[in-house]
Amino acid sequence: MDMPRRGPQDAARGSSDARHRQPPQTLRQPRRAAGSGTRTEADAPADQPGTVPFRSSRAPRQSVEWYQEEEPDERPTTRRGGAARGTLAGTWLRGLTGSLAFGLLLVTLGLIGVQIWSTRQGEAGPGTSMIVTHAVGVVLALGLQSFADRHRDRQGAAALLGVFLAVFGALWYWWWL
Repeated sequence: MDMPRRGPQDAARGSSDARHRQPPQTLRQPRRAAGSGTRTEADAPADQPGTVPFRSSRAPRQSVEWYQEEEPDERPTTRRGGAARGTLAGTWLRGLTGSLAFGLLLVTLGLIGVQIWSTRQGEAGPGTSMIVTHAVGVVLALGLQSFADRHRDRQGAAALLGVFLAVFGALWYWWWL
């Protein structure tokens, strides 16, 4: 196990093992040829323990200034009349209705799984009408949710109300909520 090296100050203090140490090595910076960004073999640093010389065959990157051209006929976009910005309550409501629509999707997939399992067991299962009604409710709820996510105005609010009606209508009719 190698001991960590101590600096020249230990030799000045009279450390007993300072006389057995090698002097610290200084690392040289690589020299660049004048006018070029690449090193030549003569400019390569000396092999030092623990270092790996880096040689690249590519030229160094040139700095590039980026700018954005503006077209003179561009006009700033404006919102339609009556369109309001999304509010915190609206964002929360869209999250709630999205969760309800996704929950109805999971219930529908569960019903399909139960129908397949019960049919293989020779039982009746939930029935085709229940599964079709839930599937229609899921398609309606997810479509309205998608519309409400893109329209944050009164039409979007009406779509959120439609999501509530589709989800709770299917649950109330079939599960007596």
